Amino acid sequence: MEKQNRSGGVGRRDVLQGFALGIAGAVATPSAASEHAHQSAAAPEPASPRLLDDHRRQMLGLIAEQLVPGSSAAGVADLLDRVMAVEPIEEQTRFLSALGAFEREARDRHARGWLEIDESQQLEILRVASTLAPARPMPQAWTKGEPIAPLSSDTPPANLRDHFDRLREAVARAYYATEPGMKELGFQSRMAWPALPGCTHPGGDHR
Repeated sequence: MEKQNRSGGVGRRDVLQGFALGIAGAVATPSAASEHAHQSAAAPEPASPRLLDDHRRQMLGLIAEQLVPGSSAAGVADLLDRVMAVEPIEEQTRFLSALGAFEREARDRHARGWLEIDESQQLEILRVASTLAPARPMPQAWTKGEPIAPLSSDTPPANLRDHFDRLREAVARAYYATEPGMKELGFQSRMAWPALPGCTHPGGDHR
């Protein structure tokens, strides 16, 4: 899928800069990670928890790149794997269900799994998913002071479009929390003044 905003696609210019803040604390920039690794060389940290097996991680990597080009180079699949590993079980279940829905769709259409079908077949499934009407309309934004509406007991099961939207949002958030994604939004990495600016008021009055 290209970067331009198409039916259900990811419009990069429309992605709010706040996306980068949602999980930014869960990922370090390469330079920061390098410094941390140098400082901790004598005492290596335990391996980060993971949610996905190799098959699901490869599948996520392919889907992420197709939804947001550049995700592979930015390590989005690895980042999402680590972030989702510490999410509540409900979020993990929804995320795994979304991946599973596309695996099932590939098998239903082509009698092969997502990793066995070719790219054109993968893109066609994503295109179809993006053009469906969601079974679960997005809830209205919550306004401070208003009660939170309970979930309806007759909520229909998620369809392929709902799963598509879930993966698309997760991939976009993860991408814009990486260094390449932040730079695309205008972040210029570490910035500092060469010297502290002086007071500009006459006589040095800074009140």
